[in-house]
Amino acid sequence: MKVLIVEDEQEKRRLISEAVNSAEGMIYSNIDYAHDLSAAKRYLQTNKFQLVILDINIPANSISGPTTGLGLELLDFIKNNLKAIKPTYVIGMSAYSEGVSAAAQEFNFPLWRFIDFSYDQLGWQATIKDAVEYLNENNKPPFTADGKNYHTDLCVYVALEEELESLKNLSVDWIEVKVAHDDARYYQGQFKRGDKTLDVVIAASPEMGMPIAAVFAAKLIHTFRPKYLGIVGICAGVHNKTKMGDLLVADPCFDLGSGKWTIDKETEDLKFLPALYQRRLDDTLRAQIRSEGDNKEMLENIWKGFHYAKPKEPPSVVIGAMGSGSSVLQALEMMEQAKERHKNLIGIEMESYSVFTACEFASAPKPRCFSMKAVCDFGDSQKADDFHDYAAYVSANFLYEFALVNLESRHEPV
Repeated sequence: MKVLIVEDEQEKRRLISEAVNSAEGMIYSNIDYAHDLSAAKRYLQTNKFQLVILDINIPANSISGPTTGLGLELLDFIKNNLKAIKPTYVIGMSAYSEGVSAAAQEFNFPLWRFIDFSYDQLGWQATIKDAVEYLNENNKPPFTADGKNYHTDLCVYVALEEELESLKNLSVDWIEVKVAHDDARYYQGQFKRGDKTLDVVIAASPEMGMPIAAVFAAKLIHTFRPKYLGIVGICAGVHNKTKMGDLLVADPCFDLGSGKWTIDKETEDLKFLPALYQRRLDDTLRAQIRSEGDNKEMLENIWKGFHYAKPKEPPSVVIGAMGSGSSVLQALEMMEQAKERHKNLIGIEMESYSVFTACEFASAPKPRCFSMKAVCDFGDSQKADDFHDYAAYVSANFLYEFALVNLESRHEPV
């Protein structure tokens, strides 16, 4: 859950933060701070907070001093301004007698409460702790769509348990998340570096293939409301365009099986006529991935970090057309047929088109989708599992580095 503390005095802010953080399940990075009325309004126009803790005597802006009762203007903003994203619960506070009677009357509103602050008598901290724990208990997935707010920074979809294991082996403290009436296994954690924090959920679908990918991706979106939905794992590469271990980024991705079968009137042979419905990568994400792919030092470090069977050189990042099919290719003839569907084909896998489609037709706010999978074979008779672990490792670790550098966090200051 997200908490906004509107307070200009440093010691009061520290004591309030102490109370919030003492609540079970509260994550420090989910607390935002506003020093003044102007900053608080900006936060409330861009974030859905479950709790706002408001000092009623705050400055108007960053260069002015506190004004008695000015915090009440924020209540009016919440109630009457259409730009405000209404918080679930508001607690008002003051350490001074000025304006308290007017404040108490304003807080006579459903789900709002006013309490007296004291530096010496800290009983009020228990009230805040109880409120946070109650709200936290009720702020669990599935999250309701409001058309504006994301509840998770990044969800990551994989189709195989070995791909999930590579994600779980990242330097992240994963916690299994139980969702009511849902048997799927979800893992929640945070990507962290310096001041950057991303809330991340990872999950593996129970089966491979396009139908289950569409259903499972839609469920991820509905349950966690992510800002980004990434697909990682392993794929088959195209000879002469990719090498073993390369990271392939789908743009566009398309359904290999989309089209119709017909009879050639001259030869009477059965013939397939493809209809390539394509999904494109967001332009900004494409540019960011291309830039990250130029970071040879990072790619070499990923390669050096794997200590088992691997190719003789670091991976490259290749952006191009990716075909999604409902079956695994293990014959050179089938790969050649797939290459005829798109002249820029770089790889084949079984899920990306479905996941992109789930994102495109999701309710607002829609997640931005990307697919980055590493080559573990070339879809021919030489297909083996020698580099499965390495390819899964490359895609998971590139995702981690890419996300921390490029993806926007809901925790970043307004």
